Amino acid sequence: MFSFRKVVMSSCPIAAMGKLTISVDNASANDVAIEFLKKNFQNSNKCLLNGKWTHIRCVAHVLNLVVQDGVKKVGSSVENVRWACRWIRQAPSRIDKFSKFSKLVTNGTTKHLTRDVSTRWNSTYQMLEVAQAYETTFERYDFEESEFRTEIEKAGISVPSASVWKRNRELCHFLKPFFEVTKRVSGTLYVSSNSVVEDIFAIRTLLDEAISDANLVDIALAMKTKFDKYFGDVEKMNLLLYFSLILDPRNKVKYLGILLEDRYGLQGSQGGMVSDMKKKLIMDSMYELYYDYTRIHSPSSTSSTASTTSSSILGTRQNPDALAPKPPLRNKLREKTRTNIVESVGDLERYLNESVEDDSPMFSILDWWKVNSPRFPILFLMARDLLAIPISRVVSESVFSTSGRILDPYRSSLTDKMIQCLICTKDWLRGGIIDELECEEDWDALQELEKELGQVRMAK
Repeated sequence: MFSFRKVVMSSCPIAAMGKLTISVDNASANDVAIEFLKKNFQNSNKCLLNGKWTHIRCVAHVLNLVVQDGVKKVGSSVENVRWACRWIRQAPSRIDKFSKFSKLVTNGTTKHLTRDVSTRWNSTYQMLEVAQAYETTFERYDFEESEFRTEIEKAGISVPSASVWKRNRELCHFLKPFFEVTKRVSGTLYVSSNSVVEDIFAIRTLLDEAISDANLVDIALAMKTKFDKYFGDVEKMNLLLYFSLILDPRNKVKYLGILLEDRYGLQGSQGGMVSDMKKKLIMDSMYELYYDYTRIHSPSSTSSTASTTSSSILGTRQNPDALAPKPPLRNKLREKTRTNIVESVGDLERYLNESVEDDSPMFSILDWWKVNSPRFPILFLMARDLLAIPISRVVSESVFSTSGRILDPYRSSLTDKMIQCLICTKDWLRGGIIDELECEEDWDALQELEKELGQVRMAK
């Protein structure tokens, strides 16, 4: 707890600027930590709405939980393919034979079989996506290598059949949109907070359609239950994500209304009334946040100076009793004056009243706000903070996983400088020096390299 308190104290200057959001998973310990942070930040006069929307759940983690509940309903078809891929990947000799059979049946794919992590559905999806292209190769391998079937049957699992491959193809087709959304929300080189609400609504529609499919109904119902737990209603999501959607000049309130009507119903119906209520909730909350930005970033020092000057010009009253305020009336006047001052700013109102921008592939939301910052000075500060919100913790989590793979019990003597070089080099290779880097090892190339190294040793 002591080290955690030090982290909190070091983060307080950032929170005092109103620019701190924390994206975490759904562990209860994280909820306690967030509440602890909010209590420390509330002492700052510049903490936006006392940290009301500080906590954002990792969208990728929630999607992982949703899909995992669905995969559990698939049955043995996934386990059959998982065991087959794992058995072949256990030895280079098996991989070499599998590659030869693949060339004989000419299935047209060059990807390598992968092993999945059972707790990460996206790795399971990638395993099935690659394995289904090798259906005829698996059949040939089973025909040529009797050990393959023998070992699988010893484990109580059968060799993947035609019905299993068909089932897995249907599953891959259904899970592909989830995989694409997970990749999109996990990106770090572009803004993602402005589009996540649209992705969530699209997934909801996909689940509703799958429930009517006899082959997917069990999977979809299990996923829908978990999905509704986190994204079932507007109030269950962090409203900052809706604000980010509105602050995209291609969307604004018009697109928010379209999404809500598609979810709850059109105007004039009972669902339309619910849609209007949800829209009002979002807009009232957005104005609340905007007014707090105005409070923090307005030139209060100028007002203070003007107030002092005005007092010196008017002088002091001769009757001390006249200084006694009339609390009810005076406070009402001040409240009304403060409301009029806020409304006179009008950044948010002017922005919402303007027409939406064309949805062009070349459109850059960051460049748009940079160019239009003089027109919307307060709203620009709000957009700058909201569009920078990370909606996934995948990248930060992978940093710790990467360090564990580089510094292991067999390579425990590496210096800190060497570890830094290895991590940075791997990141650079994936980030731009090589456009597409296969994560799986190219066994053919490795075999050739090993032969060449062996010849070099013999020559020495």
